[in-house]
Amino acid sequence: MDLGEATTRSSEADDVLVSNIIRTTSYHRRDFDLAVITTNPEDHRLVRTSLTEDIHTTYSCLGKLEILPLETIHQICLLLDIWSLFRFRQVNRRARQVVSAIRSYKVIVNHALEALCITLRTNIATWFRLSDLFDVLCTIKCHFCGAFGGFVFLPSFRRCCFSCIQADGLPCVLVLSDVKHRIKQRLGRVCSPMPTVRTLPGTYSMDETVRKRRTEIVLSESISAIYLNDEVDETRVKRSKKTVLLPYMVTTSLPYFDYKSGVVQRGISCSGCQVALEKALRSSRVGSGACAMRDKVYSHDEFLDHFKACQEAQNIWKSRRRGSDNANFSEFVRRGGYFKRRDVIMSFNTF
Repeated sequence: MDLGEATTRSSEADDVLVSNIIRTTSYHRRDFDLAVITTNPEDHRLVRTSLTEDIHTTYSCLGKLEILPLETIHQICLLLDIWSLFRFRQVNRRARQVVSAIRSYKVIVNHALEALCITLRTNIATWFRLSDLFDVLCTIKCHFCGAFGGFVFLPSFRRCCFSCIQADGLPCVLVLSDVKHRIKQRLGRVCSPMPTVRTLPGTYSMDETVRKRRTEIVLSESISAIYLNDEVDETRVKRSKKTVLLPYMVTTSLPYFDYKSGVVQRGISCSGCQVALEKALRSSRVGSGACAMRDKVYSHDEFLDHFKACQEAQNIWKSRRRGSDNANFSEFVRRGGYFKRRDVIMSFNTF
């Protein structure tokens, strides 16, 4: 065995070890994903085939566009907003063939289908291009605080984390109907240039609050930019019980895609920190930062650094290596978070 082969095998062994550590001592906070906009996963099975199928033979054409090189047609497609791109894709089989061959389209449909569908259903798709969603998909950190971001803030298409959603760290958003009287009845004539998210019925926040009515939500800064003579009292709005759910209603989960390696990350939390918290609760010795550590979401690299310092995570790993079954060491970890009554009540309709 030469040095190169030995190095390769050593690297592969390290990768397997890292993968096993992550799989054994971490978990994904599914309750965070369900606290924001979500759809029924069953519905994705109905549309995934249509969106991903390879069309090898077609007798239709794109008319005068056919004289252009395929690369040029792809560039034109990427200049369209997401809604217009999908309208173009529905023209005929040739259009579907062209759009389906775009690299970023394939990645998004394979790894961010729910976010794509939600973008279309909330009517924000007319404001952003496929390349915008792809850029967010390939961004790992929260735009607002720099932590690992497992979500996208739809009004501005920025990567964000659950802590910013929960702790009011996102830009202020307003219910459009609540500010109409502040803009001197001009809103109905000029609201079209303003990015607006039309919410979906669902169960939102960690309190699992049900909202059945759809409403239109806009960025406060969009209102201020258009109506400079009208002041928006953001402090009063943020403290309103009616608007406390708004950050959850304009965000959705979005994995991170590493373009170079092809690895997808959804964010992981430490099983050891949850075990430590449960032990502390039983002994009534909960530290001030115990809950924050339990709720922290890491990238794979960040978690490995944390693992080196987390005694409980190391204990779980050692126990697993000895052959012990860790499946029932924490119900919280097994379920992927805390749920009282979390039913996915939405269904995916036609665009």
